[in-house]
Amino acid sequence: MLLLTINVKSVIKVHMKTFFKTMTCLVVLRVLYRALKVLARKDSRIRHEFASFADGFIIKITLSENGDSVFMKKEEGRLVFLKHCDSEDLELKFKSVDSAFLVFTGMMGISRAYAEHRIIVKGDISDTMTLVRIIDIAEAYLFPHIMTKRILRSVPSKERSTLSVYRMVLLGF
Repeated sequence: MLLLTINVKSVIKVHMKTFFKTMTCLVVLRVLYRALKVLARKDSRIRHEFASFADGFIIKITLSENGDSVFMKKEEGRLVFLKHCDSEDLELKFKSVDSAFLVFTGMMGISRAYAEHRIIVKGDISDTMTLVRIIDIAEAYLFPHIMTKRILRSVPSKERSTLSVYRMVLLGF
């Protein structure tokens, strides 16, 4: 009986950790989407990179196998959030919630996660690299400089202040 109690507690503890990591990743993904939406208008490099995607281009980011997904669509030159979509042009699927958590909390850059095969990609490799470059630039805005030095090979310069980007992301400007 005591052994069963210990196992149940450890299972609950593991599920709570996974739940916490999943919720954290979903919140950060939502912030990342809003940051990309703002930076696609305000940062010339991201605007230039997004221009290579065709109108109607759909990006799907999945947290793990059979996990939660976020859909973004380029529509009339802007980035739009979709609640659900049946098909996508590019999918980044993390192999586990733990891998997604490392990326979305700034412990690992998306380039390194891609290099370590923590991400499964479905779609054109050039589109994938474009998205990785876009996310790298966004990470430079979203994470403190001390973290970006650690997770990015070279820290891109900022065309806007981080504070103004956060203001636009959080207040929806």
